[in-house]
Amino acid sequence: MAESIILTDDELHILTGKKRKNLQIQWLRENKFCFYTNLLGKPIILRSSLNQKVNIEQKQQQEPDFGALNGKEP
Repeated sequence: MAESIILTDDELHILTGKKRKNLQIQWLRENKFCFYTNLLGKPIILRSSLNQKVNIEQKQQQEPDFGALNGKEP
C-alpha cells in the first residue's frame, strides 16, 4: 500500500504531542509548520511539506558560522 500524501492522525499526534485539534493547530503555528484546515477544523499536513521543512532545518544546522571566522559573535 502506498504512503498517504497527508500525515495520519497518529503521525500528527506524534509530531505535535497533542490529541485535540485546537492544540495541534496551536503547536503547528508556534513551530512554523505549513498546514491546511479541513471543514471539520482538523489540521492537515502534506507529507511533502513536512519533509521540506525538515530538510531546510537540517541544512540550516549544518551551515558554518562564517561570522566566527572574523571574530564576530553570532
